[in-house]
Order: sequence, then C-alpha cells, then structure tokens
Amino acid sequence: MAVRRLRRMLAAVLLSACGRGAPSTSPAPAPVTPPTVRQDSAPRTPAREVPARPPNVQPSPSHDPYDSLPGRLPVIPAVANAPLAVKVVYPARDQMLATRDSNFILGSVGSGDATLTINGAPVEVKPNGAFLAWLPIPEGTSPAYTLVARRGTDSVSERHPVRTFRTPVPQRPPGPPPKPPLTSGWISLGTRTAGTVDTDRVISVRPTPSGTYKWFAIPGTIVERTGAEGGFTRVRLDQSLEAWVANADVNELADSSSASAPRRVIPNVVVTPDSAWTDIVFPVREPPPYFVEEDGDKLVLTLYSTRATTDIISYRPGDSLVRVVTYEPVTTDRVRYVVHLRRPPYGYLVFHDGRALVLRVRRPPAINAERPLAGIVITVDAGHPPEGATGPTGLYEGDATLPVAMALKDELERRGARVIMTRTTLSPFDLMTRPAIARRNNSHALVSIHFNAAPDGNNPLALNGTGTYFFQPQSEPLARAVQTGMVRAMGLRDLGVFYDNLALVRPTWMPAILCEGAYIIVPEHEAAMRDPVGQRTYARGVAAGIEAYFRSLGVTQ
Repeated sequence: MAVRRLRRMLAAVLLSACGRGAPSTSPAPAPVTPPTVRQDSAPRTPAREVPARPPNVQPSPSHDPYDSLPGRLPVIPAVANAPLAVKVVYPARDQMLATRDSNFILGSVGSGDATLTINGAPVEVKPNGAFLAWLPIPEGTSPAYTLVARRGTDSVSERHPVRTFRTPVPQRPPGPPPKPPLTSGWISLGTRTAGTVDTDRVISVRPTPSGTYKWFAIPGTIVERTGAEGGFTRVRLDQSLEAWVANADVNELADSSSASAPRRVIPNVVVTPDSAWTDIVFPVREPPPYFVEEDGDKLVLTLYSTRATTDIISYRPGDSLVRVVTYEPVTTDRVRYVVHLRRPPYGYLVFHDGRALVLRVRRPPAINAERPLAGIVITVDAGHPPEGATGPTGLYEGDATLPVAMALKDELERRGARVIMTRTTLSPFDLMTRPAIARRNNSHALVSIHFNAAPDGNNPLALNGTGTYFFQPQSEPLARAVQTGMVRAMGLRDLGVFYDNLALVRPTWMPAILCEGAYIIVPEHEAAMRDPVGQRTYARGVAAGIEAYFRSLGVTQ
C-alpha cells in the first residue's frame, strides 16, 4: 500500500510539472551593449524588473488582466546591402550642447552590415543601421563629430559641427532699451465670459517667473499688479503673498489706478449632493484666487483676498460622499475650508457661476465586477505634435504615438469602454485643448501616450525603460497600475512612477496620467514601435493597467 501511495504521489507531481508548459523559445530582443559608463552617468539597473502589483489594485481571482501580457517587444529587423548614408538625428548641426563632459549622439548609417567610428571611437551599428553612442564632447575651437561608416572597400564620412561651452559665442548687437516698470494697479486675470458656468479655462499662477504652476484663478479674477519681469507680471494674491502670471493672461482694466480691491466675503455655505457629484457652494460674486490641496480623504480649499463670516454650513439630505466641511481664517484676508470625504477624492472641479464659487466633488463610477471597463469613458491622447523627440532612423514621436493610441482605443473598446480620442491625424493639435476634451466628455480617466528621450548630459544607454507620470494625488493609483501593465507587456526596465507638473496630468476632474512607455531614441525601442506588434504590445500593457485600476474601485467601494 505504501509503495502504491508513493507511486501515485510521484505521478501527480509529474503531471503538475507538465501542466505548466515548456518555456518559450521565442527570440528575445538583442541586448544593448553600452560603452564604458563614465562616473557621471546614471547607474545601471537590471535589464528587466517585474514590479509587484500595486497594493491598491486587487483584480478578482477569476481574471488578472496582466496574465496574458507578452513580456517582450519585437526585435530589430535586419537591413543589409543598403546604400551607406550617414545621418545624424541628434544633436542638430551647430547645436549648443548643454553639458561640459559627455553626451549622446544618434542617427543611422543606412545599412546594418556597416561599421562606424565617431571621432575615432568604434560605435555599435544595429541590424537596421541605427546607432546610439555616448561619447566625450568634441574639443577645439571648431568642435565637431567626425563619422566614418565602412563596409568592405566602401566608406562614407561626415563632419557634424556642434557648439559647446568652450566655443566662443558671437557677440550680438544690443537689444532695445528695457521698458519702464509697470505702474501698480488693479488688473483682471483673463476675461470673464457672461453666462459661462463651467469653464475649462483657468489662469495659472506661479511662485517665480517661468516657474511651475501652483495657484489658479478663474478668468475675470481681479488682483493687484505690483511689478513685472520679462514676459511675466507680479501680482498680489493677498497681503502676505505675491506671485507671477504670464503677460498674456493680464487684461487691463479701464481705470486700474482708481479701481479698488474687490470685496470678497463668504457667508453661509451650502453642500448639495447630486447623483454624480456633490457641490460645495461658497456665495461670493467676485471670484478669488484659490488653491486646492488633496490630503488623504480631505480636500483643502484656500481662498486669497477673502474673508469668511460663515456661521452655518447646510447639508442637503442624501449625500454619501461629503461627511463634513470645516473652515478657519488663516489671516485677515485668507480663509481655508476643509472638505472631509468618506473616501479619497476621485475628482473635483472649481468654477464660478456668477454668484458663487463652487467646488464640485465627483463620485467614483459604478464598476461592473465582471467587466470593470463596461460603461467607463476613457480619453486617449496621442502625445505631440508639436514638439517631441525623434528616433535614430527618423521616427518622430508624434507619428509613433498615434498608432499606439489607436491600438489602445481598440483594446479598451474590446473590454467595454467608450473611448474619446484627442486627435486621429498627424496634424498638430493644441496642448491645452486636450485635457479640456476629456473634461467636456465627462471622462473617467485621461491617458496620454508618449515616448521618452534624454536631456543633454544623461546617458540613455545606461538608463532607459518605462515610466509613468502623474500630478494629482488621485491619479497615483492609476499611474502605478498602468506602469505595472506596461512593464509586464514590453519587458523594459522599470523606471517607476514620477510626480511632475505637466499639462496633460494636471486635470482634476478625473485621474490623468502620461505614459512614457519606451525611449524613442534607443534603436531597439524605436524599431519596435515601427512594428504593429510592438505598437499593440505597448497598448495592451496600458489597457491591462487601466482595467486593473477600475477593477480595484469596485473592490474598495
């Protein structure tokens, strides 16, 4: 009996092992062999790291959207016996290099069976003729990269001049005399449009000229001008805070010198629930500058040049979102309201309806446990043009993002979502209109597709891979879920998620993220994104992450 039992146990173990299937024999992408990394280069990390699933994303046991992801990109196709043609994509001719030591140079020699030297150093040529090298900055009074491509007895060379910090800068004639400083007085930030209730136009206010955005103002907000510098105007938000706005956002009043400060006093506040949101209404005729901060399950609204005489906060019945609203005066002309929610915020919007400032807090969507994207509206943005990076063989980022975005549209629709595209052609499209499209379509998420590059002085051979960007805290769970999906789909290095103040991730009405799935300046990544298989692989990773995120909303509600 013991012998038969042992035989049955051995047979079960063997059957279990066979059931896992044989390991894949599909070819892996050709490895990148960088030159010796200088001490000022970023440290290398393992070629592929599969991150753990974010703790807040818990797919049901019956379906894990990450399981079917391929885990690799297609390899570079071979190009042989093609004419030799040296083309440098970056840096441009006579470009000033923003580094003093080493930098990258990329382009193509036309054929993968050639050899290449740059300033005498051998550089690897990829099977399709692309190259990416990390080399010392050229020296001399006329610095240049000298590229020589050879195949047998055939050779092609090119001298590619650049400018460096050591290059003498030609003297320019003096510019026009500086303009006299602007006189102080009252100005309007933008123009208020009569009858507009829920505008997507907000004025960005910065702590320093050309700095990143921090505070916001509704068009028509009256502030005091206190100075100017370059293309920016300094304004006073309240007695203890000055900030900067772009001159394009300044609208002169008819008689700014005699105008007086707007009277902003907030009496009693009303909390009004709706089926899709809850409005916190602050009666005040003149919109104040404001700042909204997320703090766990709280939204903190700070109003500048504003006093509060709030005695009563009224709560209409039937609200399952807002628990309580509290307020406190910060200074004599600054007040802070804290909206305590029953869960972390999904989205919010600030607008002025002509009689009151409204903080609209959005309810999360209802999730179908079996098909979590059913009925969900996703805005997909194909990043660029204008601007954008270009790969070694000339693939422009704005052209590469569109097929990935269209493949993502197909993936999401197959899973039950309704998809809004910001653009469907290769023509340039206004940057600030893209998030407005998502808000006006009441989207549940905004996802922007991009490819990464590297700034001067950073070695893309040593550090490249997949990253995801967010700005609002409410978007962080979506960013982590999509990052997991992209890394598992494409098998590139996991660079993690990044907080960054970017236009496409600044919206507050829905979670918004920007995907940098691969580095278009890396030959392997660029070649994969010329291939429909690579485009679909990127898209499948993003779609899997989006599905995992929305599934988690159904679990946590």
